[in-house]
Amino acid sequence: MKTTEQQHNERKQELMEKCFECYAENGLTGTGIKALAEACGCTKANLYSYFKNLDELI
Repeated sequence: MKTTEQQHNERKQELMEKCFECYAENGLTGTGIKALAEACGCTKANLYSYFKNLDELI
């Protein structure tokens, strides 16, 4: 059984991968938090629960 920390880390990795895909398609300047959240299938608040700011995703 996975711990909560393991689940958190796996979800964070999934989010990072989706964000990198979004950056690759749209570029850094064309990608905002709203676009990243949509690409990840979550809310902006949910992304911010994993990352303090966009700089952590670059």
